[in-house]
Amino acid sequence: MNFSALQFMTPVVSLSIYVHTPYCLQRCRYCDFTTFEATEIYRPEKYFNDLFKEIEQRNSIWKERQLNSLYFGGGTPSLVDPELIISTLKHLANVGFEIHPTTEITIEINPATLTEKSLDQYLSAGINRFSVGAQTFDDTLLKNAGRKHDANDTRQTLQMLNSRDLNYSFDLLFALPHQTLSQLQKDLDEILDWAPPHLSTYCLTVPEGHPMSFHRPLEEVQVEMFSEIESQLKKIHLFKYELSNFSRPGFESVHNFSYWNDRPYWGVGLSSHSYDPRAGEYGTRFWNTKSIKAYPSEVQRSGDRISDFHSEDQREELKLHEAMTDLCHMYLRTLDGLPLAALQKFPKPAQTLIEKNLLGLVEDQLLKKEENHWRLTPEGELKSNLIYARLTFLKEDLPSD
Repeated sequence: MNFSALQFMTPVVSLSIYVHTPYCLQRCRYCDFTTFEATEIYRPEKYFNDLFKEIEQRNSIWKERQLNSLYFGGGTPSLVDPELIISTLKHLANVGFEIHPTTEITIEINPATLTEKSLDQYLSAGINRFSVGAQTFDDTLLKNAGRKHDANDTRQTLQMLNSRDLNYSFDLLFALPHQTLSQLQKDLDEILDWAPPHLSTYCLTVPEGHPMSFHRPLEEVQVEMFSEIESQLKKIHLFKYELSNFSRPGFESVHNFSYWNDRPYWGVGLSSHSYDPRAGEYGTRFWNTKSIKAYPSEVQRSGDRISDFHSEDQREELKLHEAMTDLCHMYLRTLDGLPLAALQKFPKPAQTLIEKNLLGLVEDQLLKKEENHWRLTPEGELKSNLIYARLTFLKEDLPSD
C-alpha cells in the first residue's frame, strides 16, 4: 500500500463534506436511511442538478476552503453514472473548495455495481478510498437481509481493489437472524485472506418487533462474536482504533474523525446532516429535508447564514449541557480518547463537572487517565453504553450562576 490516511490529518481547521446519494438496487430490510429503489421517482440527473444548486447557494456559510475529506455515501453512489460523481467534485472546486491530492475522497460501493471502467473513472477523478458494503460472504444471510449482491460479487470487487493495491474498507455485519458463531468465523477466514486495510463492523440494530429482530444470537453470543472479530483481525494487523472500526496503522478513516473530534462537516443532499462547532455559543447542528418534493425548492434559497437555508425545525443550536454530552460521547468512541484540551471550549464550572464524572469512571476502572487524555479501558470498551449514560448531562446538572 502507498496510501497513508493519518499523514493527511492536520491541525489546520478544514472542512469535511458528506454527499448523499439516495439510490439503491434494493432497499435492505434493516435500513433506515433516506433511500429508494426506483430512479424514476427522482431521476439521478435531476437530483444531482439540485444538489449542485445546493453547493452553489450554500457554500458561503463555510469559511474553510480546504477539504480534509469528502465522502460519497448513500444509498449506493456507485449505482449512478460516475460522471455525476465527477461533476460533484468539479462543482465543489468551482465554488472555491480546495481538493488536494492529500484530501481523503471515499465512495461507498455495492459489490454488484463496480466495474473496471467505473473504477478507472473514479481513480482518474481523484477518488482514493472505497467503502465496500459486503456485510457477509454467506449468501443465505445476504438474501434474508435483503441484499441484492452475492458473495461472488464481493469477491470480484475485492479482486479489483486488491489487484490495484487500493485503499478500501470492508463493511462486516454480524448478529444477523439465525447467524451462528461458526458462520461468522467463515466470514473472518475469508476476510483474512483478502486482508483489507480497514474494516468497519456493525452489530445489527433494529427496533423491537422488526422482522429481523427475531431469531438473533443471544446477547452473550453477540459479545463473543465481537471478541472473535477483534481477535482474528489482529492476525492481519487490523487494530481497533474506534469502538467499531479497525485498520492497519495509517489507514484510519480521516472522514470519521471529523464526527468524533468535534470538527466542522457539511452534509449535502437529501436528508444530510451538518455541524459547525463555532456557530452559536456551543455549536449548531442542521439538516436537510427528507422530502423529495421539498428538496428542489429548498436548495433555491440564498443567503450566507445557516438560518437563511434551514428553518427552525431543521437546525439546533446546542445548549451547554447538550454540547458537553456530545463532546464526551464522540471523543470517547475512539481509543485515543478525550483530550483535556477539548474541554476548554466550556466554562470552568462545566469543565469541573465533566472531570468529576470522568474521575468516577476511572475509579470504576472504565476509564484511565494517561497524560492529557481520558481513554476507555478494555472493560470500558465493553460497557460504553454505561459510560455514555454517566456522561449524559442535563440542564439541572449545571451549577447555577
